[in-house]
Amino acid sequence: MAKAYDIGARVERQALVPSGDRSEPSLRPLRIYTFDASLSARLGGVATVLVPYEKLALGPVGNLFEVKCDPPPDPLKAKALDLDDPHLLLSAGLTPTPADARFHSQMVYAVCSLTYAVFKRALGRDIAWATEPSADGANRLVLRPFGFRGRNAGYSREAGAITFGYFNAGADPAGFTVQKGLICTALSHDIIAHETTHALLDGLRASFDLPTNPDVLAFHEAFADLVALFLHFSYPEVVEQAIRETGGAAARGSVLVELAREFGYARSRTRRARSLRSGIDVEDMAAFDSDAATPDVAGPRRYDPGLEHHALGSVLVSAVFEAFTTIVKRKTERFYAIAGVSPQQPPTNDALIRAIAGEASDVAGRFLDICIRAIDYCPPSDMEFGEYLRALVTADAEMEQRDKWGFREALMRSFRRRHIFPHHVKFMSEDAVRWEPADARLRIPGLAFARLRFRGEPGEPASRSELKRQADALGRFVTDRRHAAAFRLIPPGAPKPKGVEQAYTPIVQSVRVARRACPDGRILFDLVAEITQSCTVRLGKDLMDMNGGCTVVLDPQGRVRYAIFKRFGSERRVERQRAAIRGRLKAFWEKKGRRYVPRPDALRRLHGLK
Repeated sequence: MAKAYDIGARVERQALVPSGDRSEPSLRPLRIYTFDASLSARLGGVATVLVPYEKLALGPVGNLFEVKCDPPPDPLKAKALDLDDPHLLLSAGLTPTPADARFHSQMVYAVCSLTYAVFKRALGRDIAWATEPSADGANRLVLRPFGFRGRNAGYSREAGAITFGYFNAGADPAGFTVQKGLICTALSHDIIAHETTHALLDGLRASFDLPTNPDVLAFHEAFADLVALFLHFSYPEVVEQAIRETGGAAARGSVLVELAREFGYARSRTRRARSLRSGIDVEDMAAFDSDAATPDVAGPRRYDPGLEHHALGSVLVSAVFEAFTTIVKRKTERFYAIAGVSPQQPPTNDALIRAIAGEASDVAGRFLDICIRAIDYCPPSDMEFGEYLRALVTADAEMEQRDKWGFREALMRSFRRRHIFPHHVKFMSEDAVRWEPADARLRIPGLAFARLRFRGEPGEPASRSELKRQADALGRFVTDRRHAAAFRLIPPGAPKPKGVEQAYTPIVQSVRVARRACPDGRILFDLVAEITQSCTVRLGKDLMDMNGGCTVVLDPQGRVRYAIFKRFGSERRVERQRAAIRGRLKAFWEKKGRRYVPRPDALRRLHGLK
């Protein structure tokens, strides 16, 4: 009899993330560029940040990251960085400068560590990389500050690395970029955070890089941009100075809403200065919290699956960022009222500016947490923007039941303005958009927290064998003929849906603890698991594989709270994927015999890297 399920390599890989040594210091101060080398120190362009402490070898090389300094371009000289040197420990690392190749290593290590820490805080657990472990069994991500000459940077699961490019600006670049000067993407906070987010999302979801519809790769780009954008607000001096200069925390043209400014300026001409991308897609942000109808010409760009991947991702970015600005507006109106100042006038009072900046930073932190936590409530494959809205609303509702300031309402309104609608949802109301709870009778006793073993705390699994035991308990339950239909899985020997030629064995990809601190002081624990399954469908004389599966969220008693699935047998999905791989996503697929198969390294291809 065929085995009913398999266990993916990612399950046991989660145990390779080492736990911290509590006898060591908890934080390491390091100096970085808050944006890039072009931002003035007067505007908060340099900051000392606190990254999680760990003992480091030359490189630096730690538990999670390994910096490899390839030969840099002239006039830089390659040299491994020793951040455990006593002089550097006492001085918060090297002084930020593009002229020292070692600082490039410090910059990528620090920002990658900060980005990882943000995800760990939001999810309440460590994240294992999707890359293959090294020969010594460590699960590190390689960082190459001088990976290649070119106007790009990219993450590759296959290479197990993020490579950063460098290039020379033109003869007449915009901004403060030196004519024909050296531009290094490893000095861009936005680019580093963006690429690290690609790697983290790949570690969290096994099939999110498989381009089965136009939203998939656009979502990868949008999610990485959102993380980079919201991290801007973690630097108080930058936020305060931006408010002084532009009159608001999210004004168009503000450094806070721009992404990869120096990179974009180096590619622009003096009179056409543009950052790489922006979080704002309309001129007037004040109307976003209004019920008044606005002319289409003044509205934001609408969802269109025919858009280029980055442009399509920008629609999602602006939808979330618009909701953020709406909440900031709602929460800061009282400060203007107390100060006796109109919100339409740029604030000049320092106390008012600090209050607005502090509120904007707090709201940005919460939006960042919501965006990251929503990944635990997404289906395991074939991601769509509308499903992300459902995940955002569900993730926030789990944490904050009352929603006093209307975070979820703001998200639904901004998505609606861009014509991003979830399928099978008839109303843009919270109860309709939120994922429906699973059947209360579904319970897996072997996954109750009383049966789980941890390595000191719930965010750290006890061992590889314990993770395999959990995956076995899950696999047996979800492929049991009595339960498989609730998870939309096809166990061996079961009837296949219409149009399905062959159904492959379901794979348990992950079983992870989620630990979250609620605003009211509660600590919520869940178990989040990911099961994927592939099937073959016929397209005339040709064949194509489709991905399905289910994200399962269980409470500490082992009860299934949510079963968020992608089902087979959907004619809409088949037609959409067929049209995509023959059209918009053709570059990411190839035909071998009669079968369409995905090309490798989709994320590098997305960035134009081969």
